[in-house]
Amino acid sequence: MNATEAWARLEPKLAYFRDRVRSLEYEPVRKNSFVAYTVERDSAYADQDGQRLLMMSGYSYLGLAGDERVVAAAKAALDLYGTGNHGVRALAGSTPLHEDLEAEVARFAGRERALVFGSGYAANVGTVGALVGPGDTVFIDKYDHASIVDGCKLSGATVTRFRHNDPGHLERRLAAAPDTGVRLVIVDSVYSMDGDIAPLVDLRKVCDAHNALLMVDEAHALGVIGATGKGIEEHFDYEVKVDVKLGTLSKAIPSMGGWVAGSADLIHHLKYAARPFLFSAALGPAQAAAALEALRILQREPQRVEFVQREAERFRGLLHAAGMSTVDSETAVVPIIAGSDTAAYDYATTCRKNGVIGLPVVTPAVPNDLARLRIAITAAHTTADIDFAADAFITSARECRII
Repeated sequence: MNATEAWARLEPKLAYFRDRVRSLEYEPVRKNSFVAYTVERDSAYADQDGQRLLMMSGYSYLGLAGDERVVAAAKAALDLYGTGNHGVRALAGSTPLHEDLEAEVARFAGRERALVFGSGYAANVGTVGALVGPGDTVFIDKYDHASIVDGCKLSGATVTRFRHNDPGHLERRLAAAPDTGVRLVIVDSVYSMDGDIAPLVDLRKVCDAHNALLMVDEAHALGVIGATGKGIEEHFDYEVKVDVKLGTLSKAIPSMGGWVAGSADLIHHLKYAARPFLFSAALGPAQAAAALEALRILQREPQRVEFVQREAERFRGLLHAAGMSTVDSETAVVPIIAGSDTAAYDYATTCRKNGVIGLPVVTPAVPNDLARLRIAITAAHTTADIDFAADAFITSARECRII
């Protein structure tokens, strides 16, 4: 086989995404993927090709991405450590800054120890792979994040899915599966597409009744739910506790990286068994310092969490009053259902004309006919911003005949 023939065999795979994107972004004004935005550090606005627009699909939930204190911490770390580390954490890559960040994460999560990965994706893949393998069984919510799904597939464990937020279906799945090996149930705290919350108390009861551990991804929960932003356990008034708790440092915490928190034995095991941690370079010093400072600010300024929760509820109310659907959202993540993939792109394009950025999420990330704009309410928004955005989304929906 020559190179030309080899590439010809690959062409159908290359053509899929090329044609798929072209069908939705067939003119420049409809471009929504991989768009470069110049964000304003002191507001929720961003520049796109010279147009100042209100960003309503960003994930800096606490509004700390441009905070001077966070920026100063990152600069100080650069001055002290430089731009990178000397390798993986197990060898020359660890610094006191990493240890300080992990200690702060552990305190915040209410656990003995924590471990910081290079990304939230790596944290999920690495943790799952270190906990289960052939002979074990993983039970995952139908809407779990791709990093959870990928981690399960790579682990070699038997993977069983259960209906979204349905503890009864999970119980039937557990009862039907062999009660051998490690049994691990994994859910998101807050689901990134619908903005709903996992029924933690009922899930914990099911797990306890069927010899299963419970792992929860707090990526969209930290800084968003719970009275002070500590996530799903606080949201449910600490009625129950999860076995493995992890999340990201790139959403409410405006940096990079992922974290896992748990017992000292668990974290010691992950240090040596989680391959994405063991074989990846250490988190950069600027990112570690920014994450540490943002986490401390979150604990000092719970009013940021209160604002996000209050304004998200108000925003949903404005949309509902206009007859718009936000599915089961109860958090800062607010989906606005458009219908077909093309309808979502039409809607996003019209919203930009009306001054707001609402980015479309289409199949296969969401079910057919449930393509949407995925909106995120943040502490960077003002109440006036929320009013303006709601009006723009409603006006655009009428123009697109969504309502």
